[in-house]
Amino acid sequence: MTPGSPERALFKGFVKGTKLADPYLAIRFYGPTTAIVTTRGDTYKGKVKKPADLSKTQTYTLVRDTDGQWRIAAFHNTKRQRVMERVSFLFDGDTKPAAEK
Repeated sequence: MTPGSPERALFKGFVKGTKLADPYLAIRFYGPTTAIVTTRGDTYKGKVKKPADLSKTQTYTLVRDTDGQWRIAAFHNTKRQRVMERVSFLFDGDTKPAAEK
């Protein structure tokens, strides 16, 4: 996590003491300085390696700073709608993330 990132603020607040499981699904580059990363994830506590159910979809907008470091410019967290995901995947297989094919 980068200093000042939305995640850092979250983990200092109401999700303090938890860990984040967020394996990435896809990354799309929009030029040399902008990328969109999507992940599936959830928070968890204790010695569990990862939560059994990754109930959220996260979207990160990353920008490459003048020092060459990637920084999180925006973060969005959405509860997964599994039924709608399946319907979407059935009608258009290209909507299924490559990491899940």
